[in-house]
Amino acid sequence: MTISAIHHLFRRWLPLGLCAAVLLPVIPASAAPAPVVVSLPSGEQRVLRIGSLWSSSDDTYLRQNFTDLYELTHPDVKLEFVPAVDLEKSRFTNSYIPEGPETLKLMRDIMLGSDPVDVIMGDSNLIRSLSGQNLLEPLQPLIERDGYDLSNMAPAMLDGVRELGRGQLFALAPTFNASALFYNKGIFDKAGVAYPTDGMTWDEMFALAGRVTKTSKQEKGRIYGFSMTRYPGDPFWNMQTYLSPLQATVYDNQGGAMTVNNALWSKGWTTFNNLIKAKVMPGLADMEAAASAGAAETEYNPFSGDLFLMGEAAMVIGEYGYMNELASVDRNASLVKNYSHVDWGIVTVPTFAEKPGVAVGANLDNMLAISSTAKNEEDAWELVKFANSNEVARIKANNRYQLTSRTDFNSSQKAGVSLAPFYNVKPVPMTGSQLSGPAARMVNIYQINLAGQMLFNEVIEGKRTVSNALKAWEQQGNHMLNAMRKDPAVFFNLDNGWLEKSAKGK
Repeated sequence: MTISAIHHLFRRWLPLGLCAAVLLPVIPASAAPAPVVVSLPSGEQRVLRIGSLWSSSDDTYLRQNFTDLYELTHPDVKLEFVPAVDLEKSRFTNSYIPEGPETLKLMRDIMLGSDPVDVIMGDSNLIRSLSGQNLLEPLQPLIERDGYDLSNMAPAMLDGVRELGRGQLFALAPTFNASALFYNKGIFDKAGVAYPTDGMTWDEMFALAGRVTKTSKQEKGRIYGFSMTRYPGDPFWNMQTYLSPLQATVYDNQGGAMTVNNALWSKGWTTFNNLIKAKVMPGLADMEAAASAGAAETEYNPFSGDLFLMGEAAMVIGEYGYMNELASVDRNASLVKNYSHVDWGIVTVPTFAEKPGVAVGANLDNMLAISSTAKNEEDAWELVKFANSNEVARIKANNRYQLTSRTDFNSSQKAGVSLAPFYNVKPVPMTGSQLSGPAARMVNIYQINLAGQMLFNEVIEGKRTVSNALKAWEQQGNHMLNAMRKDPAVFFNLDNGWLEKSAKGK
C-alpha cells in the first residue's frame, strides 16, 4: 500500500475515531484498559469475508454497527460483505427475493463455494439452522485458548446462544433485547398491596394483579391489574406469547397435523378468558373502548393509549427501551396538563414453574459466528472478539434501546432501579426454524392462527366453551393443512361459514 493510500485510509476513519474518543467516559488510569494500538499495514491487506442472509455488498447499517471500529483498529484487514441475497441487485433487476429453504440454500452456497465467507452475521433462526448442520465453528475452544473473559456478559445472551447451539456456544451477540415487568408503585400503595418481586410465577403475578384491579362501569377510573403490553393488544396473540415458554405449538414440525386440542392450550385459553372477564386484563371490547376514547380527546395527550402512563394498568411487560420513554416522561411531566406522575419500578418478567427463568420478551438479533469453512479463521475470531469487547460495549451503551451484552456498561435511567431483571432471564427456546419449517413452505399458513383468533373471540364473548373452540380449531386447522400440502400457496376464505358450522350441535 502506498503512503498516499495510507493517508487516505486514516482521513476516512479520523472523524469516526474522534467521535469514539468523545463518547468514551473518563475513567481512572488504574482501571483503564490497555490502549488500542493501530498498526500500519506492512503489505497486502488480508481479506475477511462476512456473510449474511439479506444485505448488500456495501451495507451501511452493518458497517456502522459492527465493523467500522474494527477497520479503524485493524487497517491490515479488508472487510468484504457477501449477502446470500443481494438486496441491491434485487432492486435493480426487480427479481424475486427467495425465502425459507431457498434462502438457506443460498446461504450454504456462500459458505461452501470456492471462496467461502469467514464470518456469519445473523439472527436466531440462521444461527440455529447453521449450527444444526455443523456449518459453524464452536467458540469455546478459542475462548479457552485466548482466555477471553465472558464473566460480565449477560446470562440472557449467553444462555440464549447456547440454547440455539443445543448447549454449545457457536456465536456471540454484542447487544440483545429483553423485557421486564414494570409496576406502578402508587397503585400498589393505594391498594395496600405489596409490590411484585423478582422470580414470580405467572400464577403468583395474576393473583397479585387481581388484588389491585379496580373495576368501573366507566372507562375513567378503571385500573387493570396487568397488561401484556403497554398499549391494549389482541388477547389471542398475547395468549400465544404467554404460552411460548412452554413451547406450545399450533402444528407439528412437518405441518402434518394440528397440536392445539390438549391441556396446555386449554390452560392458556381458560386463564386469559377468566382474566379478561374479571377485568384483570383488557380484552377486545376494552381495546375498542380505548380507541374510541382516544379519538374523542380534544386536547393533545402524548400518553394517549399507553395504559401504564395513563395509570390504567398496575403492571405491564415492557422492553428495555420503555425505560427511555419513562425517563423522558419524568423529565418533562410538568409540561403536560393534568398529568399524574407515575412512580415506577421493575422486576423480572413472570415465568412458569415448569420453566423457571425462561421469560418472554428476551431475544437475540445480530450475532457473529465463524463459518466452519472459513479460510481466515484467526481474523474471523479477532472480529468476533473485538465486536463483543468491553471497549466496544462502552460505546454501544449509549444506545438506550438495546442492552450491551457486557453488563458493566449499561446504566439505569432511574436512581435505585437495577437493570438485573433484564439480564437474569433465559430467552424462550425456539420450537423450529422459520427457514426450513412449515411456515417457510406454506406461505398462507398464518391463516390457521387467524382461524384460532376467531374462535378465541367467541370464547370471550361467551358463545363457546374452551373445549369446543379448541376442537373446532383442530378440525379447521387440519383441513387447511391438508389443502396446503396439495397446494402450498392456497388461500382460504375464512368468512365462508365454517365458524357457524363448527358450532352446530355443540
